[in-house]
Amino acid sequence: MTSPLSISDCIAAAKIPRGLPQWGVIVAQMEYHADLDQIFSLACSEKSPSPPTKTGSVIMKALKDEYDLGYRNLEDPKEPSTRPLSTSRPLLLQNQTSKFFLSGWTWEIVSCVIAVAALVAIIIVLYNYDNRPMPDWPYGITLNAVVSVLVTLMKAAMIFPITEGLSQLKWSWFNQRNQLSDLSLLDAASRGAFSATFVLFRFLPRHLVSIGCFIMVVAAAIAPFVQQVINITSQPVHSPDHSAIQVCNTSSYVDYGEGAGPGMNKVPLSTTGAIYTGIFQSEGPDSNTVTMTCPTGNCTFTPYQSLGFCSRCANITDSLTLHKTSVVSTMANYNYTLPNGFSFETSWSMMYLMNATNGLNLVKLDTENLPVILNFTAISAAGYGVPPQISATECALYFCVKTYEASVQKGRYNETLVSTASSSNSSATSATSDISLTPETCYVNGSQQPDRTDCTYNVSWLSRLAMYNSLTPLLKGKGSLFVSNRPDWSSDTMRAVYGMEGNYTDINSMFQSLAGALTTHARNAACKASVNGTTWTVESFVHVKWSWMILPIALMVLTLVFLITTIVRTRNQFIWKSSPLALLFSDVAVEAPHAFERSPDLTHMEAASRKMKVWLETTTAGAKLKAVVG
Repeated sequence: MTSPLSISDCIAAAKIPRGLPQWGVIVAQMEYHADLDQIFSLACSEKSPSPPTKTGSVIMKALKDEYDLGYRNLEDPKEPSTRPLSTSRPLLLQNQTSKFFLSGWTWEIVSCVIAVAALVAIIIVLYNYDNRPMPDWPYGITLNAVVSVLVTLMKAAMIFPITEGLSQLKWSWFNQRNQLSDLSLLDAASRGAFSATFVLFRFLPRHLVSIGCFIMVVAAAIAPFVQQVINITSQPVHSPDHSAIQVCNTSSYVDYGEGAGPGMNKVPLSTTGAIYTGIFQSEGPDSNTVTMTCPTGNCTFTPYQSLGFCSRCANITDSLTLHKTSVVSTMANYNYTLPNGFSFETSWSMMYLMNATNGLNLVKLDTENLPVILNFTAISAAGYGVPPQISATECALYFCVKTYEASVQKGRYNETLVSTASSSNSSATSATSDISLTPETCYVNGSQQPDRTDCTYNVSWLSRLAMYNSLTPLLKGKGSLFVSNRPDWSSDTMRAVYGMEGNYTDINSMFQSLAGALTTHARNAACKASVNGTTWTVESFVHVKWSWMILPIALMVLTLVFLITTIVRTRNQFIWKSSPLALLFSDVAVEAPHAFERSPDLTHMEAASRKMKVWLETTTAGAKLKAVVG
């Protein structure tokens, strides 16, 4: 018995005998197996009764049946493959020169264009409204809402090419031998920032995947960063609404009773009411009663002037002369006299509290060139005691020009007296001459004018006379004290003038209140003039903090770099991205009534998948996906 032929001799004998059909190259799906020696030895032994032509068929059939090898006769027409895609052939690196390498990335490029457009739109919107009032758009749409929509659009459009690029790099990762678990990890990275965090540390910094994962993770902070860009502040702005304050202007001040009869010698009843208000409300905030218009509750007024009333008081207690006379050793009379002859006396039988008059010469006050309306002198005793605590006070009430500054803030009016001017062409003795007052500083429409002729304030002499006649009986009288804590006054106005102790402080406060009340009345009722102010309203302004835009812009640039790099690095590969069809088609068993053509192109696989129905067959040996075409 001869030894069996070698495998190579047997194959040669099977493939090249005369008259035999020629067989194509065996397409092996399995690695070399030791049992091949037995098959070839059995088929090629001398005991084999088969002729050479039959030997080739036996070998081919045995190999096909035992190892599921695919073969065909070269003389037969080519049939489409019905087998799964081979995992041993380098399909990912197959050259795709027949197609433009950007054709598989159309939607990703469009998405990047949308993301860039949204980013540019955000920058344009913010630039147009930076340091400007908050826009008033219809339907209650706000700037924050518009920016939020653009940010959402930008983020969604930016994440899409990142996820698709990561999915494509998942296939590129297996161009070389790597762990199968990386497939699941890389697939999860394209699904969200949480999974991308783990992949970032797994592949950092050895792979392009790490850039995509970094963008996925940091992109979660885009919305908060862009929200920090807009800073809303409330700022005052000019309002077209009219604001004004009443003043007594430079026209002639006329305030006396109507008619040619005796009533002309007194002021009108409204002015009399102002006199009583001033006397009985010695510390009231008179300026707050000035008529003012400020519709927004926030207004400012440049310096303005108004004709008004002023007062001056002096403490002349040290000018008193005491004359004491004793009735008995325990009783005495006290008589106090001023240089102008005015006196005050207390006796052992009666305690006087005040003696007040007007029209006397003043002891200390200089009223030269003052348009004096009335002067006042009073000597008072504080309480019931022997000897009494005596004080003497003199005051003058006169016309003057007052300069103010005013503002209204949050509806609260505040007026400040800046200065007063009282120089006039009148003296205390010229009772029948009209008065002209010209302040040293002249303000017209808030501006200081060098020509003071525009600031000449005229007062009718009849107005001064009427005021004098109305005030004289009210500021003259006495007060006495027969019994402790039971004073007796000649009038209620004398009681108001005396105040707490009838000293300089009390009387000066009353005269200031009287001057303020008369000034307020003159501005509101007698003159009826006004000065205009500036009306302000509060608006919300947009201030853009551009530094917060660094992150969105940087991520957008990284996204473009990542997509371009991914496209270039995968230009010679089949573009499968996030599609699972490539993985499923590689090992699916297809049952088809006719030849079923396979292709690694994604478009072909998607078309084929629409014609297939698949199910997962699970056994103890494992799971396998089966499909039926039809």
